[in-house]
Amino acid sequence: MEALREDRQISHLLPTFLARLADPAIRTVLLCGCGGGFDFVHSLLLYPELRRLGKTVVIGSYSFGSPAKIDGAISVFAEDGANAVRVNATNVADAHYGPEVHICSYLDTIYPAFAPHFVYAYYARAFTVPALERLYSQFIADHSIDAIVLVDGGSDSLMAGDEEGLGDPLEDAVSIAAVASLSGLKAKLLLVVGLGTDRFNQVSDAASLRAVAELTQSGGFLGAVSLEPSSAGSMFYRDCLEHIYQRQQFRSVLAGTIDSAIQGWFGRDVVPPILKQRVQQGKLFLWPLMAMLWGFDVEAVARRSLIGSWIRECRSVPECYAEFYKGRSALGEKVRPIENLPRHEEMRNNP
Repeated sequence: MEALREDRQISHLLPTFLARLADPAIRTVLLCGCGGGFDFVHSLLLYPELRRLGKTVVIGSYSFGSPAKIDGAISVFAEDGANAVRVNATNVADAHYGPEVHICSYLDTIYPAFAPHFVYAYYARAFTVPALERLYSQFIADHSIDAIVLVDGGSDSLMAGDEEGLGDPLEDAVSIAAVASLSGLKAKLLLVVGLGTDRFNQVSDAASLRAVAELTQSGGFLGAVSLEPSSAGSMFYRDCLEHIYQRQQFRSVLAGTIDSAIQGWFGRDVVPPILKQRVQQGKLFLWPLMAMLWGFDVEAVARRSLIGSWIRECRSVPECYAEFYKGRSALGEKVRPIENLPRHEEMRNNP
């Protein structure tokens, strides 16, 4: 009877990835961008929930900004051109791009009792799988990390490598392969948000959804949850974006797309205000699947990835690119044609 009462405390409708993170044995979570850009900013959609659960959260940017442009940051890792620095709100960021610094100041404002906050900043295109493994192993040791959550804005992280369009596959593949190889963690998760935003980057919606289906078959899909406009994570994310944009020139199309989808924008006829500086009318199609967190087991994603197998042992970034192109070329006619969803007219039951 006691076991039954404990079981009733957790909804059976809770996505598996959230149930895993809610485990009391997980005390410290490393939230990381999966593949550059604003990926680590999107991870903040999860931040209020992790704090509500009593977790300590460490943030890694794995972004496209140069750590060298952040004045006053403390170096924590330097290896063959791959560098990482520890950033806080007192550091001075480049005027065009410096979200790591601005996130620290935002967190200091929202959670003053835990200030000063810090973020680890490191340039995604400087890392190989072995180098990123060593960096994350260092983080795990320094902070007693129990779980790592990679967050990808868009869905190119789900591309295996035989699709017609791949987006920016290498940074994602390095990140996934590195985390998949780490041992001793209680959870290793990949979260995708903004499914469909990579259309402009040649990633097909059909290929993305096929990837979800194949990962479901292998046991690697861990559920999904919609982001409501009034939810704590959505409001936190929106306010954080506003805080960042008041302090730097760069505006993320992907972040604006996710936020607009959360607010209920649909279609491509009207450009939402947050995107007007970056997107022309008719060039972006918004739909509710962008306003969802899709959860996956990192090891299952890594096993499915051809790209990860091509670059896993590479010791330099140029070698990664060479092996990627070599593996891609070797596929030959096995590269899939462009994948499309069926048109409504083709599927309807016409009398």
